[in-house]
Amino acid sequence: MQILILCLSIILTAAQGVHQNTTFVFNHFNTTTTIKYVAAASIQSNAIRLTNHSERVIGRAYLDKAIPMKRNGSVISFSTSFIFAIVRHARSGWADGLCFVMTPTTALDGAFATQYLGLLNISSDGKDYNHLFAVEFDTSQSIGVDNKDGNHVGIDLNGVKSLLAEPAGYWEGNSLTPINLKSGHNIRAWIDYDGASKQLDISLAAIGEAKPQKALVSKKDLDLDGIIEEYMYVGFSASTGSSPLVEDHYILAWSFTTGSDKAPDLDILNLPSFYVKIPKFHNSNPPEQCICHSVLPQGFRDDNLLGYGGFGQVYRGTLPSGEEIAVKCITKDLAEGMEEFMAEISSLGRLQHQNLVPLGGWCRKNERIFIIYDYMSNGSLQRNLYSPELNLTWRHRHKILTDVASGLLYLHEQWDKKVVHRDIKPSNILLDYDLNGRVGDFGLARLYDHSQRPQTTHVVGTLGYIAPELIHSGKASPSTDVFSFGALMLEVACGRKPVDPEGVILVEWVWDLYANERLLDAIDQRLGKNYDKGEAEIVLVVGLICSNPDPQKRLGMRKVLQILCGEAALPMGLHVPSAF
Repeated sequence: MQILILCLSIILTAAQGVHQNTTFVFNHFNTTTTIKYVAAASIQSNAIRLTNHSERVIGRAYLDKAIPMKRNGSVISFSTSFIFAIVRHARSGWADGLCFVMTPTTALDGAFATQYLGLLNISSDGKDYNHLFAVEFDTSQSIGVDNKDGNHVGIDLNGVKSLLAEPAGYWEGNSLTPINLKSGHNIRAWIDYDGASKQLDISLAAIGEAKPQKALVSKKDLDLDGIIEEYMYVGFSASTGSSPLVEDHYILAWSFTTGSDKAPDLDILNLPSFYVKIPKFHNSNPPEQCICHSVLPQGFRDDNLLGYGGFGQVYRGTLPSGEEIAVKCITKDLAEGMEEFMAEISSLGRLQHQNLVPLGGWCRKNERIFIIYDYMSNGSLQRNLYSPELNLTWRHRHKILTDVASGLLYLHEQWDKKVVHRDIKPSNILLDYDLNGRVGDFGLARLYDHSQRPQTTHVVGTLGYIAPELIHSGKASPSTDVFSFGALMLEVACGRKPVDPEGVILVEWVWDLYANERLLDAIDQRLGKNYDKGEAEIVLVVGLICSNPDPQKRLGMRKVLQILCGEAALPMGLHVPSAF
């Protein structure tokens, strides 16, 4: 009898184990994440890159184990949420989108790229034996698969001819706001299936927006029992077409659950951005030959003034296409060194990094220069940090500082030339659509070969952010940028300018608090207790180290970024500089 009871217990335990719900959350991806990569899929910048910008490739990524999807022969409820980006490159068209997929096998089985999304081929498409469920996010109107347009979301069962599809967007009341799947911006999706009512709901939203109350695609009485098998692999698939119909597909975060609960929420503040601005401008002189000349007749009115940068004012403008841009009008006398300035602006136009404001082009008219930048919809860090109507959370502030550190590392070490920005400050840090921090205003930047020593120049920059050795030597270097970044870190954490109207010097005040073991008293009081104490201490300490008057004791940007990302520890034995 005891043996029988023991055997029954083992059987029941095993049965219960089979039908346990599955839940997981990936707020980022790395080499230790339990993901199976197939064909072209790989890891890039803590995200899954499904395709590698090659033509006619397939990329798939799955949870590395099949999960139970049925109970008593019926498909159980499931819910998933994920963030994706579809990115075009210069001179490329669009094709062919990505999909969330459930499949009993991870094998390619002769799958085609192009309009088959890397799932099937012309012979297997639509066959019952596929046991394939997918939600497609399609970016092309392909021939032969009955696509309604080149920007839609659809339900696919055993084939790529959608059972139901709707143009991509999200509902706000009775109004549908379109979403461009191929914008390159991060987009969030939700897929919810109720196993009892057999209803499938699919929703989209821009990053930062809540899940819409009304689903974009909703299908009632969708019986998946004959489609989904007992165990299924869950994941994503994407494909590209023939050149130039090529795009990159990324999954940045993903959560999933089976059972009655909804998919766990995702951290949307610590995501990379793969948005790439497609150049629409060309350097030109005279301006009549340059498309950026088309913005000049618009005039430079006060109501279009965005702010002030090195050498001039920055205005909001609009291209004939309707695209908004920022136009910097350089008005100071640049007669001396004009040719050198032009050469450097032309070189800076080749900078490409997700944490830099893209330079679109420039043109010259008489002694004035007009520089075209992408328009950053969330304005400057300075505006967001000090506006009484706005209040950046700690998570936003930490993410923005990490973004700026990444951008500066690229400038100092990762481009083919060494770039010294020379004017890092909150008004030159802009926030894009996804609230990513981007380094902007390269009007004062200088380029050097990596083996070249900095040359003496006029001392430029902004009081409070200028390294002391720069005043004496006039030689800008990556270390002088580091000093400026240190001042920026303290300012963002404390919510105080480097030198306040009463003459209090921020770095000296923070050093005093550190020496008296009251460092966290420096944190911006507007945050209250809503901040991570560990992260706050790291930001303040790194800010102090980078603000050291001795350039030899500052950190390099690579080390700064590693510390901010938790990949390296804080240096030990921090001492108050004798200069303070």
